[in-house]
Amino acid sequence: MSKTTEANQGQKAGSAKIKTVAVTSKTDENRSVEISGGFIEFRYYESILQDGIMGTYMFQDAGDAVDGKSVVEGLPLTGSEVLQFAAEDNFENELKATFIVRKPSPLSDDTRKTVVHLPLVSEAFAINDQKNVRKLFPKQKISDHVKTLMSEFLETEKTLDIEDTSNDLKEYGLNRKPYFMLNTFAKKAQPSGGEGQTAGYFFFETSEKMIFKSIDSFFDEEKNPRKKSIIYNETNNREGLPAGYDYKALSYDKEGGDVVEMAKMGAFTTASITFDPINFNFKRTIISAAKDIFTDVDDAIEPLSTAAKELTSFNPNLQKEFTRTTMSFIDTGTFSENAEGSKEKNFDFANVYNQSIMRYNQMFAAKVNIMIEADFSLHAGDMIFFDAPSPRKDTKNDEVDKQTGGLYIIASLCHYITPDRTLTKLCLIRDSHGRQGNHAKR
Repeated sequence: MSKTTEANQGQKAGSAKIKTVAVTSKTDENRSVEISGGFIEFRYYESILQDGIMGTYMFQDAGDAVDGKSVVEGLPLTGSEVLQFAAEDNFENELKATFIVRKPSPLSDDTRKTVVHLPLVSEAFAINDQKNVRKLFPKQKISDHVKTLMSEFLETEKTLDIEDTSNDLKEYGLNRKPYFMLNTFAKKAQPSGGEGQTAGYFFFETSEKMIFKSIDSFFDEEKNPRKKSIIYNETNNREGLPAGYDYKALSYDKEGGDVVEMAKMGAFTTASITFDPINFNFKRTIISAAKDIFTDVDDAIEPLSTAAKELTSFNPNLQKEFTRTTMSFIDTGTFSENAEGSKEKNFDFANVYNQSIMRYNQMFAAKVNIMIEADFSLHAGDMIFFDAPSPRKDTKNDEVDKQTGGLYIIASLCHYITPDRTLTKLCLIRDSHGRQGNHAKR
């Protein structure tokens, strides 16, 4: 932890209230043991780039926990057991999650107690590795296929937050894993009303939901209302919190995207080459994030729902041609059941897939990392308004940074809990630059 963080420890960063940490035998559902008594440390992880929630739990395993034996020996605890976790932060927000224990790892040993480290994954994560998708998904909306995968194959009982898609798709499971299918559908999905403009979804899990939503919806404050407004400055604790902010960040650092690398990966312009085996035709389609850069551009994906004022761009004097090329066979007629459907295109690879590539690479154009007093109400994908002081010689200036400040989404978070403190680390990202909107507006 940085020196700045130590100096600015907030009033609400003290220990959380651990309500329960119960692990249940995998052979006897009625045999459960509470292990919160030996609690040492808990870390909880969510990310829009992570299919399932994860965590780690560390505790002292006393020798008389179960029938005069340790938990590891008496339960026994060998892996794939269910662990129920519940805690409350100092804002009275509750974090509840069900995990599967991966591999219990003793870290120290003596005759009276052992320190045990438990890597944890979600139930859906564990089920994914045990299931293969051998199903024909009929020609219907991709969002309908996603609902089937989540409820039937991953067997989740969590709330399903699935944004409706505009494009239909027919697909074979081909013995692939549910997570693989969900991420494949995410690259091929296009939101309603987004035809010809943008594409690309994210699939991930939080402690409360299974989520499948478009990139644009995350950056649209009407569809994804901001959760909190946070500021970072040099004053200690919660003294002098400006009006309109919920609390102060304890530490802060920022970094911009590598624009050269973004360009190479296709963030600004892409080309697709498709081959139609029916008529042996090759076609090249070029898509650009901005108009009037190339004379042979087929489509431009603006306007977009961006978090800030200006979409990150590449120097037009250096942009000579498209920087990434994809190739694909057109599957016209592949899934047809009659002669009428033999000329029907199943998926618009040239436009939808390449639009997804561009948006995935654009959305990490700006990144901010902050540490805050633990807030269990926050989740990956939530929108945050963040401000930091404008860099000046006078460190006490109150003017906010007009380039860095503004709306971000939470790309990933980690809740860190010990008996002494509770903190949340947030990685905030956005696709554009320039402060837009106001921190006090909800």
